[in-house]
Amino acid sequence: MRICELVVVLLLLAITTLPATAQDKKALKLFSEAQTDYQNHDEEEALAKLKEVIHRDSEFVDAYILLADVYNEMDSTELQIATLKQAISIDQAKFPKAYYVLGNACYRIGDYRGAQKAYLQFLKTGTAGKLEEKTQKQIAACEAASELVQNGVPFEPEILEGCINSEGDEYWPSLTIDGKTMIFTRLVSTGNQVNELMPRFQEDFYQAQLVDGNWCDCEPLNSINTKENEGAQSVSADGKLIFFTACNQPGGYGSCDIYFTRMIGGEWTKPENAGSPVCSTAWESQPSISANGEYLYFVSNRKGGRGGMDIWRCRLKGFSMSGKPDWGNLENLGESVNTPGNESSPFIHADGVTLYFSSDSWPGLGGNDLFISRLTNDTVWSRPLNLGYPINSYKDEQGMIVDASGQNAYYSSDRTGSDGTDIYRFELNENTRPIPVSYVKGIVYDRTDGTPLHAEIELFDVDQDQLVARSESSPDKGEFVMCLPLGKEYAFNISKKGYLFFSENYALTQVRELTNPFSVEIGLEPVKVGNSTILRNVFFDTDSYELLPQSKAELDKLVQFMTQNAGVAIEIGGHTDNVGSAEYNLALSENRAKAVYQYLLNEGLGVDRLTYKGYGFDQPVVSNDTDEGRSQNRRTEFKIIDVSK
Repeated sequence: MRICELVVVLLLLAITTLPATAQDKKALKLFSEAQTDYQNHDEEEALAKLKEVIHRDSEFVDAYILLADVYNEMDSTELQIATLKQAISIDQAKFPKAYYVLGNACYRIGDYRGAQKAYLQFLKTGTAGKLEEKTQKQIAACEAASELVQNGVPFEPEILEGCINSEGDEYWPSLTIDGKTMIFTRLVSTGNQVNELMPRFQEDFYQAQLVDGNWCDCEPLNSINTKENEGAQSVSADGKLIFFTACNQPGGYGSCDIYFTRMIGGEWTKPENAGSPVCSTAWESQPSISANGEYLYFVSNRKGGRGGMDIWRCRLKGFSMSGKPDWGNLENLGESVNTPGNESSPFIHADGVTLYFSSDSWPGLGGNDLFISRLTNDTVWSRPLNLGYPINSYKDEQGMIVDASGQNAYYSSDRTGSDGTDIYRFELNENTRPIPVSYVKGIVYDRTDGTPLHAEIELFDVDQDQLVARSESSPDKGEFVMCLPLGKEYAFNISKKGYLFFSENYALTQVRELTNPFSVEIGLEPVKVGNSTILRNVFFDTDSYELLPQSKAELDKLVQFMTQNAGVAIEIGGHTDNVGSAEYNLALSENRAKAVYQYLLNEGLGVDRLTYKGYGFDQPVVSNDTDEGRSQNRRTEFKIIDVSK
């Protein structure tokens, strides 16, 4: 939790006269000049003069206090601490607030016991005043941080092998759902100079491929990169959509906005502003697109939030014909996640319910710590859990992502022994892992001529009768990726106007090998007399013809198809395996077909557009010699019998 530093210069404002103990006129003159240098932000000059002052008068406590503040401005915290301790040892009563500043400095470097001791000393002075409540909170923060350190978690980060990490800085990794493509930000030289000593750098996007465990083929995304900075990107599950941050762009809404680009025809489109309500006149950054494409999470300091930077999300309903995002409701994640401080770097896992983010205000170890929160229903998030020490430290931790398996996390760090900031991988502890996710990947095409089809893809939770994801196959190649969180049974539908819809069932109630996802090629049949499709998500109990509740999503899809194709008439066909007599199976299949027929009638479809028939086991699609074969032969189909009603 980052502390708002009470800089020691505030203490110096109380100094109206120079100390009577300082008899060296040269020291007095140098001290006065150092004050002026500090106020003019010339820390180097102030530092040199203050060292000379202390050399001349080692008891000049005011000089130590100002020197400590100079060290603070120069991010030399350990020197600041040593100097404050020296000032206190000379005269602990003169500037009692020095204890408070000392506590803050100790906290910043992870010396929680030293910080707590300094805070307690400050309270003992009786001068805390308005700072008493804040000091008490900092004491509690020290206790919480110490407990996190005492209960440390396993943490063995490994630097990524291959071409990703270089002598420069690499950070902000993002992964496709298959874990084979990583897009990251690299700080590269522009070839120009800021001044004689400092080269000019800019942030660009790079892409790498995972081959045999190594990252290779690192290439800049030149069609996206510009002469300005691009960073903090998030790639969609299928790798065909990138949201990212760019600042001070022509036509932007605010200082920093969120932009997007789509892969169409093998090329990235020209980046465009994501538009309102995602972008505003405030600051927006650090997007994270959900794997199902339904929500974009991002950070903003706009009005209506809880404090500084908050995490928001906006529903993405799709893209218009012109390629613009069609945004729905915008919502702040609320006080379960956001605080009066700053929350940043959100990452929504592919399971759709597990959020990782950074915060400087939830109990932690200092700076920005990494936390996890889970969506318990559509809008309520669980209390954030700190990922623990040493994943978190007194430094800033940000920009972590987690792969589909839920086991491996990726983040950037400037750890000792590396060339600048590099990207690392580590194994998450079990209590901070998300739900593992598999996926189905494939293409959709016209079965008659092989033409790729731009089709709608829907995924339903069978038990909850709830749409959990909606996507589209790519217009040029018919390709798609759909994430499947483990532990549920799904109805999977692909539909396109003028075609019969495709139905599949994915039962992931048992653990599935995540390295073996579903790969399919789906040929859609045109709406034509004689063509048929299997309803793989219509369910009956054994020896029963009563429809199970889990059939509703599929049957409603059939109602939708019939409504959209008003001239179509269909036959519902029931089929069984060969267990039992022919007479028994014929009756069972007919009764099952009739149950579907009756459902459609009850939904308002006309009797002149519907008929049903039982076929028993006379039309198997595969052999009945195995359990798997018999399972496939037990099915319900619908067949087009007329298109001119």
